[in-house]
Amino acid sequence: MAENTDEIKHISPKAGRGLVANEYGADCPRIEVPELHDGKPHWLVRQGTIKILWWVFSGILALTVIAQFFVHVHEYFSIDGWFGFYAIYGFVSCLGMVVFAKLLGVLLKRPDTYYDDL
Repeated sequence: MAENTDEIKHISPKAGRGLVANEYGADCPRIEVPELHDGKPHWLVRQGTIKILWWVFSGILALTVIAQFFVHVHEYFSIDGWFGFYAIYGFVSCLGMVVFAKLLGVLLKRPDTYYDDL
């Protein structure tokens, strides 16, 4: 993109809801930030809440693995009858998707100046 602010084209007021590009990035829509209640951030972004949620979700995941002691699993192959197989399978599958996405990102990545070179 153009580094000089004089080279930026002005857009019609209807296109940007009344915004006029008079500086770099001025035509980008802005997100309203909610006001803080009593000077504290939202409860979902507080450090204490995040720690509690990690413990709760980890406990739920542990309970689903422990439930295999009480629920009979009908195995189709010998490996899926192992204790905790589905938890391990889910973790390995998720890990594989993340690694695949990272590798795909390396292959599809373009330099920051990709559109400037066209």
